[in-house]
Amino acid sequence: MDINENEADLAIRLFKLYSKRWGIETSYRMKKELRARTTSKNYKIRLFYFLFATLLYNLWILTDALISKSLLGKIIERHLITEKMFATVLFTALEESIT
Repeated sequence: MDINENEADLAIRLFKLYSKRWGIETSYRMKKELRARTTSKNYKIRLFYFLFATLLYNLWILTDALISKSLLGKIIERHLITEKMFATVLFTALEESIT
């Protein structure tokens, strides 16, 4: 990254770049919350749980973005669908399809 200390808007540019970390750190936390708990030492099982949690997280973000785009005409940074709401709807749909 090119940084010129004499640049007038350097502080503003760095502030905007740093603010993007919030989304990155939040995504790691949310994936951790979506991950199934296991005490297995089997690497394949642990990898599967991690990949499945990542898939669920990406599905949640995609669903939220599509609903935001269809309702508001644009994708906003604030989530319209919470993680808990998404998980509840997904679990209910899966439960109904089984019975």
